Amino acid sequence: MVSISLHNVCLDYPLYGAYDFSLKRRLLGHLIREPGEMRIIRAVDSFTIEAEAGARIGLAGPNGSGKSTLLRLIAGVYPPSSGRVTVRGKVVPLLGLNAGVNLDFVAEDNIALLLRISGRKPTRGVIDDIWAFTELETRMQRLPLRMFSSGMLMRVLFATATAFPADILLLDEWLSVVDEHFAEKAERRLQNLVSQAAIVIIASHDQPLLRRTCSRIINLDHGRIASTIAVEPPVTHSFELREKRA
Repeated sequence: MVSISLHNVCLDYPLYGAYDFSLKRRLLGHLIREPGEMRIIRAVDSFTIEAEAGARIGLAGPNGSGKSTLLRLIAGVYPPSSGRVTVRGKVVPLLGLNAGVNLDFVAEDNIALLLRISGRKPTRGVIDDIWAFTELETRMQRLPLRMFSSGMLMRVLFATATAFPADILLLDEWLSVVDEHFAEKAERRLQNLVSQAAIVIIASHDQPLLRRTCSRIINLDHGRIASTIAVEPPVTHSFELREKRA
């Protein structure tokens, strides 16, 4: 069964070189530092959550509240400093689209690389389907990504990251692209992914988006749960049920 379980999870970041900037310390410099001295910041603090198939969870809060860090914990990017993280199911993390990309490689090779990283076989048909979604000229497949504009690069990375459905979909902000036409196309694709995924967790500042998409919104404050709000079942659930009945 697809599920996510976090129990009393904490994540600490080391702050290398962060210390007291008093006049005495400025004057004496490294002479008064204690061996092994290091400050830390707690990005996620005693976080507990359970999510099973059907969960649509929104993470809200100001910058620095721990939204993105929490998603990376669930995705396995960061190991917890303490506590337990258990994830069952295929995870597609749409967190940093450029993770794993080599800008000196041609576009086609980067698509193949990203597919392999996600455990998919980069067949000719799959790569062609991804490229067709970008609506870019075929000749550009053999150009290094370094030559792409930011908008063209986003098209390639977005098309690759969203090529397959997921058991668990993690979204860090609702992804945007440069031109309006492709933005609408991208949102339709994301909504389709949301409707197919067993569990969806979205981190965003966009409250209307969270209320449209999620059934539960968790407000974070300094890595802790400040409050939890239940909202009406999202439209995607009703759409999915109508499609199955049709």
